[in-house]
Amino acid sequence: MSDSAINPLDARERRLRRWSAVLSVVLAVIVWTTIREAISFETVVRDVPIRIVTAEGMTVLEQSAEEADVWFRGAQSDLAQLERQNVRIEVAASAAGRAEEARQVVELRPLHVRSAGGARPVRIEPARIAFSVDREGERTVPVRAEFQDAPPDGYEIGAVTCTPAAVRLRGPLSRLEDIEWVRTSPVDLQGRMQSFRVRASVVPPPGVPSARLEPERVTVEVVMVEHAAQRTFDAVPILALLPPGRGCRVEVQPPTVRVTLQGPAGLLERMDAGDLRAFVEPVLSPMGRTMETRILVLPPAGVRVVSLDPPSAQVGVKP
Repeated sequence: MSDSAINPLDARERRLRRWSAVLSVVLAVIVWTTIREAISFETVVRDVPIRIVTAEGMTVLEQSAEEADVWFRGAQSDLAQLERQNVRIEVAASAAGRAEEARQVVELRPLHVRSAGGARPVRIEPARIAFSVDREGERTVPVRAEFQDAPPDGYEIGAVTCTPAAVRLRGPLSRLEDIEWVRTSPVDLQGRMQSFRVRASVVPPPGVPSARLEPERVTVEVVMVEHAAQRTFDAVPILALLPPGRGCRVEVQPPTVRVTLQGPAGLLERMDAGDLRAFVEPVLSPMGRTMETRILVLPPAGVRVVSLDPPSAQVGVKP
């Protein structure tokens, strides 16, 4: 056999190598496509807070945006772990920002995003943020309670007390001098007929995003009162009080009295003439004699007598 003759085993080996190379390429393409599909999912996390990191003794004066939307890309398992409370954007103020009210504009990039997991931030909107800084100051300001909704009909706020009555406010020095007070988060009055006490957060002043409050919560005590109202009851019977052991008959003229009361609207609304007691004390005078006697009315607790018509009655004692 000549040297130029082809060994069948060598030819077969070459064919196997070629098929192995083709198979490796196909497998690589399949693996690459699979990986690409696994990491090409995308989602957006809305309203991610933006924090400006300043040098010591400085704070944010103005900020063009306090939140941004961040788009993430990655595997479904990584995207499923993304939650707004675990994502934030941090931007460091440059050294030039130490000058009072120095304005800076920063392009928001993925490197500014802080998040856990394997998902990658790929886009942020808005794409840039402008801010200025100022020296930080401190001031003590009073707290006012804020309310929402209205109390039930017939009720109103009698008194409001916040404890503590004032809080320490830290923020941009140039803004503090214009702040006279801070308010609480709204306290709901719906259905409140009794006095109550709640804990409420203190809200930073508007336009001062970097303001810090100490303490952050106060106790709000609210005294609820019913509206004072008047109501008149006609023809309330007048009773006569007799001393023990006195056997006689008493005549009262007129036999009824018109009574006007003042008190909580709800209580007066539920009353009727049968709830009132009007009476006179008979004069211990000779039989057959009539004398004028003052009429007395005992109202319920919390209610007072405004007027009686007539204020007195003629009382006669007969055997």
